[in-house]
Amino acid sequence: MTATATATAPRRSAPTAAHPAAASWPRTAGIPILAGGVMLTGATALEVGADVATDPAPAAAFWVLFLGSVLAQIAAMFPLALGRGDGHGAVGSSLVGKLALLGFGAFLLANHSLYLVVTYLMPTATPSVGAMAFVLGVSAVQGMLLVLGGVAIARAGVLRGAARWAILVLSLVGFALGAVANDPSSQLLTDAMYFVSTGAQIVAGTLIARADVSAAK
Repeated sequence: MTATATATAPRRSAPTAAHPAAASWPRTAGIPILAGGVMLTGATALEVGADVATDPAPAAAFWVLFLGSVLAQIAAMFPLALGRGDGHGAVGSSLVGKLALLGFGAFLLANHSLYLVVTYLMPTATPSVGAMAFVLGVSAVQGMLLVLGGVAIARAGVLRGAARWAILVLSLVGFALGAVANDPSSQLLTDAMYFVSTGAQIVAGTLIARADVSAAK
Protein backbone atom coordinates (compact mmCIF):
# COMPACT_ATOMS: atom_id res chain seq x y z
CA MET A 1 0.00 0.00 0.00
CA THR A 2 2.75 2.44 0.91
CA ALA A 3 4.72 1.70 -2.26
CA THR A 4 1.63 2.25 -4.43
CA ALA A 5 0.87 5.59 -2.79
CA THR A 6 4.45 6.73 -3.21
CA ALA A 7 4.51 5.79 -6.89
CA THR A 8 1.26 7.57 -7.78
CA ALA A 9 1.90 10.82 -5.88
CA PRO A 10 4.15 12.39 -8.54
CA ARG A 11 1.53 11.79 -11.25
CA ARG A 12 -1.10 13.65 -9.19
CA SER A 13 1.12 16.55 -8.20
CA ALA A 14 2.90 17.17 -11.52
CA PRO A 15 -0.04 18.89 -13.29
CA THR A 16 -0.60 21.12 -10.26
CA ALA A 17 3.01 22.26 -10.32
CA ALA A 18 2.94 22.90 -14.05
CA HIS A 19 -0.39 24.77 -14.12
CA PRO A 20 0.76 28.15 -12.71
CA ALA A 21 3.52 28.46 -15.31
CA ALA A 22 1.18 27.43 -18.11
CA ALA A 23 -1.42 30.03 -17.10
CA SER A 24 0.94 32.88 -16.19
CA TRP A 25 0.40 34.88 -19.39
CA PRO A 26 -3.06 36.22 -18.43
CA ARG A 27 -1.46 37.98 -15.47
CA THR A 28 1.38 39.22 -17.68
CA ALA A 29 -1.22 40.70 -20.04
CA GLY A 30 -3.84 41.79 -17.54
CA ILE A 31 -1.65 43.61 -15.05
CA PRO A 32 -0.21 46.06 -17.63
CA ILE A 33 -3.72 46.72 -18.97
CA LEU A 34 -4.87 47.42 -15.41
CA ALA A 35 -1.83 49.57 -14.63
CA GLY A 36 -2.24 51.44 -17.91
CA GLY A 37 -5.85 52.17 -17.04
CA VAL A 38 -4.89 53.51 -13.62
CA MET A 39 -2.17 55.73 -15.09
CA LEU A 40 -4.47 56.95 -17.86
CA THR A 41 -7.13 57.80 -15.28
CA GLY A 42 -4.57 59.91 -13.42
CA ALA A 43 -3.41 61.58 -16.64
CA THR A 44 -7.01 62.31 -17.62
CA ALA A 45 -7.77 63.80 -14.21
CA LEU A 46 -4.76 66.10 -14.56
CA GLU A 47 -5.74 67.07 -18.09
CA VAL A 48 -9.28 67.91 -17.02
CA GLY A 49 -8.51 69.60 -13.71
CA ALA A 50 -5.10 71.26 -14.18
CA ASP A 51 -3.15 73.29 -16.70
CA VAL A 52 -0.89 70.61 -18.11
CA ALA A 53 0.10 72.81 -21.05
CA THR A 54 1.92 75.54 -19.12
CA ASP A 55 2.15 74.56 -15.42
CA PRO A 56 5.42 72.57 -15.04
CA ALA A 57 4.44 70.27 -12.14
CA PRO A 58 1.09 69.03 -13.54
CA ALA A 59 2.64 68.87 -17.02
CA ALA A 60 5.47 66.61 -15.85
CA ALA A 61 3.07 64.32 -13.98
CA PHE A 62 0.74 64.19 -16.99
CA TRP A 63 3.50 63.23 -19.42
CA VAL A 64 4.85 60.52 -17.11
CA LEU A 65 1.40 59.02 -16.52
CA PHE A 66 0.27 59.31 -20.13
CA LEU A 67 3.41 57.81 -21.65
CA GLY A 68 3.50 55.13 -18.95
CA SER A 69 -0.06 54.12 -19.76
CA VAL A 70 0.73 53.88 -23.48
CA LEU A 71 3.81 51.73 -22.92
CA ALA A 72 1.93 49.47 -20.48
CA GLN A 73 -0.89 48.87 -22.97
CA ILE A 74 1.55 48.11 -25.78
CA ALA A 75 3.47 45.68 -23.56
CA ALA A 76 0.22 43.89 -22.69
CA MET A 77 -0.53 43.06 -26.33
CA PHE A 78 2.42 40.66 -26.64
CA PRO A 79 1.36 38.12 -23.99
CA LEU A 80 -2.29 38.65 -24.90
CA ALA A 81 -1.58 37.72 -28.52
CA LEU A 82 1.32 35.29 -28.11
CA GLY A 83 1.00 33.85 -24.61
CA ARG A 84 4.40 33.02 -23.15
CA GLY A 85 6.01 33.49 -26.55
CA ASP A 86 4.83 30.15 -27.85
CA GLY A 87 1.98 31.64 -29.88
CA HIS A 88 -0.73 30.28 -27.54
CA GLY A 89 -2.36 33.42 -26.19
CA ALA A 90 -5.92 34.65 -25.80
CA VAL A 91 -6.74 34.35 -29.51
CA GLY A 92 -5.71 30.72 -29.74
CA SER A 93 -4.44 29.83 -33.22
CA SER A 94 -6.06 32.82 -34.95
CA LEU A 95 -3.44 34.61 -37.05
CA VAL A 96 -5.87 37.47 -37.67
CA GLY A 97 -6.36 37.88 -33.93
CA LYS A 98 -2.63 37.95 -33.24
CA LEU A 99 -1.97 40.49 -35.98
CA ALA A 100 -4.92 42.60 -34.81
CA LEU A 101 -3.69 42.80 -31.22
CA LEU A 102 -0.09 43.50 -32.16
CA GLY A 103 -1.22 45.99 -34.81
CA PHE A 104 -3.40 47.69 -32.22
CA GLY A 105 -0.32 48.25 -30.08
CA ALA A 106 1.51 49.85 -33.02
CA PHE A 107 -1.39 52.11 -33.96
CA LEU A 108 -1.97 52.99 -30.31
CA LEU A 109 1.59 54.30 -30.15
CA ALA A 110 1.15 56.26 -33.38
CA ASN A 111 -2.24 57.68 -32.38
CA HIS A 112 -1.18 58.81 -28.93
CA SER A 113 2.07 60.26 -30.26
CA LEU A 114 0.10 62.31 -32.77
CA TYR A 115 -2.22 63.46 -29.99
CA LEU A 116 0.69 64.73 -27.91
CA VAL A 117 2.28 66.47 -30.88
CA VAL A 118 -0.90 68.18 -32.07
CA THR A 119 -2.21 69.11 -28.61
CA TYR A 120 0.91 70.01 -26.64
CA LEU A 121 4.01 70.25 -28.82
CA MET A 122 2.44 72.20 -31.70
CA PRO A 123 -0.67 73.76 -30.13
CA THR A 124 -0.69 76.86 -32.34
CA ALA A 125 -0.22 75.04 -35.64
CA THR A 126 -3.22 74.83 -37.92
CA PRO A 127 -3.38 71.30 -39.32
CA SER A 128 -4.36 70.83 -42.93
CA VAL A 129 -7.40 68.86 -44.00
CA GLY A 130 -5.12 66.04 -45.09
CA ALA A 131 -3.33 65.97 -41.73
CA MET A 132 -6.61 65.82 -39.83
CA ALA A 133 -7.85 63.04 -42.10
CA PHE A 134 -4.64 61.12 -41.41
CA VAL A 135 -5.05 61.52 -37.63
CA LEU A 136 -8.68 60.39 -37.77
CA GLY A 137 -7.69 57.46 -40.00
CA VAL A 138 -5.04 56.27 -37.54
CA SER A 139 -7.55 56.49 -34.70
CA ALA A 140 -10.18 54.57 -36.69
CA VAL A 141 -7.74 51.80 -37.64
CA GLN A 142 -6.65 51.52 -34.00
CA GLY A 143 -10.26 51.06 -32.92
CA MET A 144 -11.04 48.51 -35.62
CA LEU A 145 -7.96 46.46 -34.77
CA LEU A 146 -9.05 46.28 -31.14
CA VAL A 147 -12.52 45.18 -32.23
CA LEU A 148 -10.99 42.44 -34.38
CA GLY A 149 -8.77 41.35 -31.51
CA GLY A 150 -11.72 41.34 -29.13
CA VAL A 151 -13.81 39.24 -31.52
CA ALA A 152 -10.91 36.80 -31.97
CA ILE A 153 -10.53 36.45 -28.20
CA ALA A 154 -14.26 35.85 -27.75
CA ARG A 155 -14.31 33.26 -30.55
CA ALA A 156 -11.26 31.41 -29.27
CA GLY A 157 -12.69 31.00 -25.77
CA VAL A 158 -9.24 30.59 -24.23
CA LEU A 159 -10.01 33.12 -21.52
CA ARG A 160 -12.89 31.94 -19.39
CA GLY A 161 -15.76 33.88 -17.85
CA ALA A 162 -16.17 37.63 -18.26
CA ALA A 163 -12.51 37.98 -19.31
CA ARG A 164 -13.44 36.36 -22.63
CA TRP A 165 -15.49 39.46 -23.54
CA ALA A 166 -13.40 42.13 -21.80
CA ILE A 167 -11.40 43.37 -24.80
CA LEU A 168 -14.42 43.40 -27.11
CA VAL A 169 -16.43 45.46 -24.60
CA LEU A 170 -13.46 47.77 -24.10
CA SER A 171 -13.24 48.34 -27.86
CA LEU A 172 -16.94 49.24 -28.06
CA VAL A 173 -16.54 51.69 -25.18
CA GLY A 174 -13.69 53.25 -27.16
CA PHE A 175 -15.95 53.77 -30.17
CA ALA A 176 -18.60 55.33 -27.93
CA LEU A 177 -15.93 57.68 -26.56
CA GLY A 178 -14.89 58.61 -30.09
CA ALA A 179 -18.48 59.42 -31.05
CA VAL A 180 -18.93 61.64 -27.98
CA ALA A 181 -15.52 63.32 -28.34
CA ASN A 182 -16.34 64.36 -31.91
CA ASP A 183 -19.37 66.29 -30.64
CA PRO A 184 -18.04 69.55 -29.17
CA SER A 185 -21.41 70.58 -27.74
CA SER A 186 -20.94 68.83 -24.39
CA GLN A 187 -17.48 68.96 -22.84
CA LEU A 188 -18.84 67.58 -19.57
CA LEU A 189 -20.15 64.45 -21.29
CA THR A 190 -16.86 64.05 -23.13
CA ASP A 191 -14.88 64.27 -19.89
CA ALA A 192 -17.21 61.74 -18.25
CA MET A 193 -16.78 59.33 -21.16
CA TYR A 194 -13.00 59.55 -20.86
CA PHE A 195 -13.29 58.30 -17.29
CA VAL A 196 -15.77 55.59 -18.34
CA SER A 197 -13.20 54.45 -20.90
CA THR A 198 -10.30 54.36 -18.43
CA GLY A 199 -12.53 52.60 -15.91
CA ALA A 200 -13.44 49.99 -18.52
CA GLN A 201 -9.74 49.43 -19.14
CA ILE A 202 -9.12 48.88 -15.42
CA VAL A 203 -11.97 46.36 -15.27
CA ALA A 204 -10.74 44.57 -18.40
CA GLY A 205 -7.21 44.30 -17.04
CA THR A 206 -8.47 42.98 -13.71
CA LEU A 207 -10.65 40.34 -15.36
CA ILE A 208 -7.86 39.16 -17.67
CA ALA A 209 -5.26 39.06 -14.88
CA ARG A 210 -7.56 36.88 -12.77
CA ALA A 211 -8.84 34.69 -15.62
CA ASP A 212 -8.59 30.95 -15.91
CA VAL A 213 -7.69 29.57 -19.31
CA SER A 214 -8.88 26.63 -21.35
CA ALA A 215 -7.21 24.83 -24.22
CA ALA A 216 -6.69 26.93 -27.34
CA LYS A 217 -9.08 26.25 -30.22
